[in-house]
Amino acid sequence: MLGLPETAWQGIGLEQRLRWTRRWMVRTAAASRGLPSLAGVRLAVTAHCDLKMAVVIEGWRAAGAEVMVHPADPATTQPDVGIEVATVEECVGWQPTHTLEMGGDIVVHAAQTGYDGIRAGVEVTRTGLNRVAAVGLRHPVFDLDSVPLKNHLHNRFAVGTSTWQTVLSRTQLSLHGLIVAVIGYGEVGAGLARTARDHGAQVLVAEVDPARATVASYDGFGVGEIREVVGRANIVVTATGRSGVLSADVLGVVADGCLLVNAGHSADEIDLVALGKGEPVIPAVTSHRVGGREVLLFADGHVANLAAGDGDSLNAFDITAALLASSVGWMVTHGDAYPPGLHPWPLRE
Repeated sequence: MLGLPETAWQGIGLEQRLRWTRRWMVRTAAASRGLPSLAGVRLAVTAHCDLKMAVVIEGWRAAGAEVMVHPADPATTQPDVGIEVATVEECVGWQPTHTLEMGGDIVVHAAQTGYDGIRAGVEVTRTGLNRVAAVGLRHPVFDLDSVPLKNHLHNRFAVGTSTWQTVLSRTQLSLHGLIVAVIGYGEVGAGLARTARDHGAQVLVAEVDPARATVASYDGFGVGEIREVVGRANIVVTATGRSGVLSADVLGVVADGCLLVNAGHSADEIDLVALGKGEPVIPAVTSHRVGGREVLLFADGHVANLAAGDGDSLNAFDITAALLASSVGWMVTHGDAYPPGLHPWPLRE
């Protein structure tokens, strides 16, 4: 968590925070109560480890599963929430029967090392789907990211809200009078753009897909090529799920004093090598010199709302968490019937 000062929320004792979290995650509790027996399941999980994920894991274990957790990003791992974490090598060596992941680390490592004991898996992120699609899968993996309740509600609304809440609270800024460039106009990018506009920003969008770029223009945003929009922006936020979007070439034209924020899955959306070593400005922001200009980086380039904050709100994430909980029950019961490879989620949620 970047060594940030303890917030009032984090200063509350764990049991009290867990009680408050369970109080608001009622859908997750219901989904967990509806799980079939998971006795005999060895579930390897890649996830951002916070209180909300701790509640989901409780439900799987209560249904009888053994669970081992690999952190999706050490910078988004909250060490005080009672989740014991393991390396990806330890997770694969544990010989899991099933996986649920945000990023695909375990499935990719299993494929690379030849472990073939995984019967089925669930992938929650677009980044992870891209990664597992590139390896030779020996088991079915189900795409939970495209489920409407996850893709439309969580990606579009929850992430946009919590990202800007985190950035504004940590910097003591508002977006009034600022130009925000959103890189990528999928559901996350659309949510970031709309929420930024609601907070008073002038919003520009860079999107390589012509259809999505057209949607952004119909939504009322200025659309341009990435070098053009970052050269005009006070804040640039990435939301593509792909590596190197803010490359050394793009960073070379970023406006002086611009703040870079990553809302994608991993820090490599921004070329951190090209930025070079930074100097602390405030706990969540570092200053870097690029071509004689100052470029500011938020949360060391890690996913902003989790690395510098507490992620999505409890009640908003409750819908996604309920999907995570119930997806394991469906996968264990029905997943073995599918051939190896990626599959769309077969149920309407």
